[in-house]
Amino acid sequence: MKAMWSARVRRCVKCLLSKIENLPEEELTRVLAYAGLILVAFELVKGLIVNPIKLFYSDVIFGDEMPFKSYEEDVLSRHQNEFEACLLYLRDFMKAIDSEDLLAIQVLRKHRNDLAHNLVNKLHELEIESYVPMLENANEALFKLSNCRAYMEIGADPEFQNKSIDWATLKGNEYILFEAVLNKVRVLQRDVK
Repeated sequence: MKAMWSARVRRCVKCLLSKIENLPEEELTRVLAYAGLILVAFELVKGLIVNPIKLFYSDVIFGDEMPFKSYEEDVLSRHQNEFEACLLYLRDFMKAIDSEDLLAIQVLRKHRNDLAHNLVNKLHELEIESYVPMLENANEALFKLSNCRAYMEIGADPEFQNKSIDWATLKGNEYILFEAVLNKVRVLQRDVK
């Protein structure tokens, strides 16, 4: 049984190696660059979603009249996975995103996980251009979240009240980094055409 399994694994590895060896060097480089950019982009997404909520609740005690209780009660009670709990908190409690935004972020998360765990199997078949709609949907959701956070951070500050700031286009720092990574992905997509 073990010998049969080993033979099967060797055939699979040879098949994958053959497919990878037959990829033009430019295509392999482009696919690897895309995968790396998606991994970086998702880490920025996690930072945009989880870190600010954790920071808001850190070292704070809320009064009984406040709508906030604790990070554990308000956020982590929503889901066993911290990232998903934060998304639900942002949608259901803060109303910073809607269900479509949540779905767009989750689709990006699934794509990131698929690339991170199955990259070797995807190297020869990854069609970067097919992910454009997914990335644009996630981009819109993340801009919305970043814009909301940026407004919350500085919008109430009297120093910024009469500065003629276009609040509808205001971007937070994390989103600016995400946008830079997304622009690199767009360049990779254009290189195909």
